[in-house]
Amino acid sequence: MSRAAKIFFICVYALVGIGVVMTYSASAIYAERAYQDPQFLLIRQAIYAVAGTVLLFMTATLPSSFWQQNARGFVLLALLFLGLVFVPGIGHLAGGAQRWIGLGIVNFQPAEFAKLAVCIYLSDYLSRKLKDIRKGSMLTFIPPLMIVAATSVLLLMQPDLGSTAFITLITGILFFLAGFRLIYVGAAALVAMPVFYFLVIRVPYRLSRVTAYLNPWEDPQGSGFQMIQSLLAFGLGGVQGVGLGQSTQKLFYLPSGYNDFIFAIIGEELGLIGVLAVLTLYLVIFLCGMRMAAQTQNDFKRLLISALTLMIVFQSLVNMMVATGLVPTKGLPLPFLSYGGTSLVINLIATGLLLSLDRSR
Repeated sequence: MSRAAKIFFICVYALVGIGVVMTYSASAIYAERAYQDPQFLLIRQAIYAVAGTVLLFMTATLPSSFWQQNARGFVLLALLFLGLVFVPGIGHLAGGAQRWIGLGIVNFQPAEFAKLAVCIYLSDYLSRKLKDIRKGSMLTFIPPLMIVAATSVLLLMQPDLGSTAFITLITGILFFLAGFRLIYVGAAALVAMPVFYFLVIRVPYRLSRVTAYLNPWEDPQGSGFQMIQSLLAFGLGGVQGVGLGQSTQKLFYLPSGYNDFIFAIIGEELGLIGVLAVLTLYLVIFLCGMRMAAQTQNDFKRLLISALTLMIVFQSLVNMMVATGLVPTKGLPLPFLSYGGTSLVINLIATGLLLSLDRSR
């Protein structure tokens, strides 16, 4: 592996280690009440980390040609999984959303796999069509948009607007990196923006998230409650934090403290120092990923390394911006840190794929 890949790998597992520790700290009280075992979620997260590590090393041994040759298969499999969530007896409903496939003791969230599959498919397609793209051919713009549109429709039916917006963003960036004319990318963005506008304004619970983001204190016991509790966590943490395991917000004040809002618990327990440490790790991951992409001459590898790096970093950025009140609540987990098997395993597989691409280079 290159030096950048080694540093990337070290930063990823530093985050995984922090995630396992903070999952236990943030979830012990909840797990004691819900499962009569304070270590219940800790054990599960540790198992997910081990399983993801095994898959990481398996992925890293595969040649880059394997991913390019099977790119269409991956995206079709992702569409199949997204459709299966609506099949009675297979799909699993939780929190009013149909986003999971029941696998007995665990649930699989196809949206996470779809993010990875779309990155692989787009990298393959765009790398094969670079000559046409540079000539300004508009026809090359249509097939990937159809795949992304089909994926988005299935995600919106669940509903999962956060993953839909995230995949749309990654698609636009890959189009830009591939050399599509900005007028095409801009036209697609203009078409998408009214759609997202009506998906938010016309859906009451999404609109309440926007109003809570603009002024959470207008409804402190309702739509603004989670945001206020997250901001309080950061405020209580200060510079040095209240100490590992000493959070008060995790005592059923901050919903999803071990999942989507684990960054707020990190801010409370580890303070500004812990927050800056996590930000630094993600920044180094971004810089190493971009360096690996810049060092390869193969178009497919360059696009896929860029896509996977941005998939990890952008999702991290959005989650942290949500926790600090900079954007409305999206429901995206914090990669490597939030509790959740599908997210952790898929991101570790993406890391293994990055190492495979770097090794082949």
